[in-house]
Amino acid sequence: MSMITASAWVPRGAAAAFPIKYDVDETELARISKLAKLQLKDAEEDLDAVQNGQTNHDHGGSSSEDDDNDGDVQMALPL
Repeated sequence: MSMITASAWVPRGAAAAFPIKYDVDETELARISKLAKLQLKDAEEDLDAVQNGQTNHDHGGSSSEDDDNDGDVQMALPL
């Protein structure tokens, strides 16, 4: 007996009629891996900063927002 366990409607035009197969070589895989590690490192640093109550100034925030310490909870979001 066959049973459909999950289904979803795909809107017209969302999927390619003839998908393009992409061959990933070793250099491309290394580049993707390096980029993923960099993004993971940035995310871990942002998480550590938020957990320690620090703000990340590398993303170019406004200094007027940083100066008011009226007890608001602030959260650093990756850009």
